[in-house]
Amino acid sequence: MKTRLSAIPGTPRRRQKMFLAGLVVWLVYMLLPWHRLEDDGVAAYETERAIEEELARAFASVPTTQKSVDECPNYGLYAKVPHYRNGAPKTPLNLPYQRPPKRCRTFTSASVDKFIREFVALLKDPDLAILFENTFPNTLDTTILWHVTSEESRELEQASEEIAGMPGRGHRRLARQKKAQPETFIVTGDIHAEWLRDSAWQLSVYQRFIKSDPALRELIKGAINTQAEYVKGNPYCNAFHPPPHSGVERGRSSIDDVLPLPNWEQVFECKYEIDSLASFLTLSRQYHENAPDDSRFDFITEDWLAAVKEIMKLVKAQSMSTFTDTGHVQPVTYKFQRSTKIASETLPLAGTGNPVNHNTGLVRSAFRPSDDATIFQFFVPGNAYIAVELEHLTAILQSYLGDDAAAAPARKMRSPFSTDILGLLEEARQLSARIRDGIMEHAVLEHPKFGRVFAYEVDGYGSHLFMDDANIPSLLSLPDLGFVSKDDAVYRNTRKMILSTEGNPYYLNGEHFQGIGGPHIGLHNAWPMSLLVRIRTSDDDEEIMHCLDMVMKNTGGLGLIHESVRAFHPDGLEYTRSWFAWANSEFAKTILDLAERKPHLIFNQEDAATKFRLETFLSQSASV
Repeated sequence: MKTRLSAIPGTPRRRQKMFLAGLVVWLVYMLLPWHRLEDDGVAAYETERAIEEELARAFASVPTTQKSVDECPNYGLYAKVPHYRNGAPKTPLNLPYQRPPKRCRTFTSASVDKFIREFVALLKDPDLAILFENTFPNTLDTTILWHVTSEESRELEQASEEIAGMPGRGHRRLARQKKAQPETFIVTGDIHAEWLRDSAWQLSVYQRFIKSDPALRELIKGAINTQAEYVKGNPYCNAFHPPPHSGVERGRSSIDDVLPLPNWEQVFECKYEIDSLASFLTLSRQYHENAPDDSRFDFITEDWLAAVKEIMKLVKAQSMSTFTDTGHVQPVTYKFQRSTKIASETLPLAGTGNPVNHNTGLVRSAFRPSDDATIFQFFVPGNAYIAVELEHLTAILQSYLGDDAAAAPARKMRSPFSTDILGLLEEARQLSARIRDGIMEHAVLEHPKFGRVFAYEVDGYGSHLFMDDANIPSLLSLPDLGFVSKDDAVYRNTRKMILSTEGNPYYLNGEHFQGIGGPHIGLHNAWPMSLLVRIRTSDDDEEIMHCLDMVMKNTGGLGLIHESVRAFHPDGLEYTRSWFAWANSEFAKTILDLAERKPHLIFNQEDAATKFRLETFLSQSASV
């Protein structure tokens, strides 16, 4: 077996060790009779599996971007204790500095660190400066458990071909990367799994930086590739284990009764949530919007197109009613059952959920973004979200093919992909229009006090649910999603309803904290995330500052944004999840939003006089 050690990443000593490990596997593979049983599917699978496991062990620590954190504290525990800089002046809220030590950070971006130093100097509130410095890099600092660049991926693929003794094939799992693409695995924080929705929104705050930061661009492109692999194989699932070839330890998870049967080697949880798929499209779309012109389409791969095709198939399947026109029950396309004492953790009617009517144009969602089961499966914020992202997808694919529709078939023939991109474009266009029309026809209802409002869930039979939940997508976030403007009359009525104890059963008007909660945590807790969305959907200075003040004063003295806090307990000292990266990204995104829309509220007087635009600021910073 001819092997070039220079193809194996690492030091010479490491190369020798990896070569010897590979040689042992190759000898076992060649000497035992397994390789002669190609017609025996089980034996062939076991052989391939043995090679995969050995290669995963051999390559587990190769990526240069994956830190060795054996000596580092668990960040969930680290975040529960305040840490202060030596000699730092005390601030009014005495907020601590909560970034992990540099050696323990999971991904480092020089441009992000430089931006933090320059941006916090503009902020007039020292506690706001500390909170931004803690929250903005939190996803990069703590949740990037695995990342390989294109170059590292290429080296791994080449080395795997030779170590496994399969020239031209490469390692089966690594070969799926399709021409040496980057990959990225991102956890939510204290839960050792990647949620499609959470990770997309965690990264959203960095998307505007990728034009000038190639490493950050590669990181996010890797996240798109990893999510595409997840979606194309398990489109109904919401949360995933690290890729088997990453070498990252899997978290514990339950195996539920799910149809279609997921690949439990990949899947951490398989709750079907329409917003998970919309979030994958958001991640892709924001990359397209912010990447340099020559990179705007480089996330479009065969795997990505396959994932989009699966989304289209799922949306159409989940648009079917429970019964046919003749009254027969339709074939089951998704079911979920879990052995639990919590009703919102499983679905009624043998795991299929409550019935929905036909000809609504809407799409079912078995679960909400809180991971709680829907009551009426036409989840309105999720439908609004997927409608918007399908509209954006239409524009992206149209831009990829070009504006001349007549020439599209010719371009399709020249496309390097086997997928019918023009067909996907037309499907996305039709589905987005149908869903939007369905919302306006079936989900805009008359409330006895607040007038015409958006319902949270409907079933197409007339049943509806008036409420909102803190998790995005929510009714409160509809302008943030791009479904309606902040000035839309129905949205204004809806906003009044859901920010009221008279209209929303999950709005808590606590003595120390007021905000929207939800059934996931219980009736005592509201989510800071709801206040951040409220800020971004408001133009009222007084409302904005009231919400910002509440968020800042309710971190439990820890300088991070928590999942939820007790509304009737002071200072946010009783909270859930010390390490919840999505909420930290939402806070940073909100401050960047205020910097552009309302600089006078947060900037020093002299800095507020100059209009702030992030791209301009980054460009000027790079030229210094």
